[in-house]
Amino acid sequence: MNNQNKVYKHRNCIIMSTPTETYPEMVTITKTPKIRKDFEERRYLTLEKCFLQIELFESNRLINSKESYVKAQLEDVVIVSDLR
Repeated sequence: MNNQNKVYKHRNCIIMSTPTETYPEMVTITKTPKIRKDFEERRYLTLEKCFLQIELFESNRLINSKESYVKAQLEDVVIVSDLR
């Protein structure tokens, strides 16, 4: 199968096409940066589903990292806690 040797890269994750008879579009994440180590060796039915999971992880990470920044900005505008 020609599809077998395809390699993709998304957000520094190396993704290889690993088709089976049942799932001809299956991919496996073979190498990741340290921050995305949980994804290593995970398999997905399609490349699109793989990309979606990586993007979801990145979105959540970005949202969580901004929480303290947003709270600090709000304290300048609104009373966050009552000192009484």
